[in-house]
Order: sequence, then structure tokens, then C-alpha cells
Amino acid sequence: MPYEILRDSIALEPAGDTIRFHLTVFGVQKTCRISVTALRRLDQGQGGDWLLIFDTHRLRIGQRAFAYLSRDLLVSSVVLRALDF
Repeated sequence: MPYEILRDSIALEPAGDTIRFHLTVFGVQKTCRISVTALRRLDQGQGGDWLLIFDTHRLRIGQRAFAYLSRDLLVSSVVLRALDF
């Protein structure tokens, strides 16, 4: 695969409103964030632990982040929001 989410990089931000993770795109590490609103949308509003929801939908999240980052390889980060899903 041309991208991979680094498992030990996944963490809830101190403010509790985003999850930060690192994605390697063609071997280059990029910083990504996904809002809890986007996670809630992926989980269809059922509630639950943000990190567990992230893990459940990690393939889809990785694909979406890769889609944004692969458009311009010079971009170093991306923030995924609810409208992205």
C-alpha cells in the first residue's frame, strides 16, 4: 500500500476535540487529525470511546487522509472533518 497509519502514533489531543495520527505516504510521514464530530458521524451518533471508533474505521480514515495528501505531496498535514465522510 502507498500509505500506512503508524499504530503507535494515534492519540487523543489534550483538548479532547481531535485525534492525531501519523500517516506515511510513499514513505514520507505526515501528521493528520480527525475531529470528534467526524468520528461521531462515522459511528452514526451511537456514542462510545473515540479511540475505539477510530480503530473500527481506520481503513476508511486512512483512505480519506491519503486521498487528500496524495493530491499535493508537499502538504505536511490534513484535518478530516464531518463533511469529509
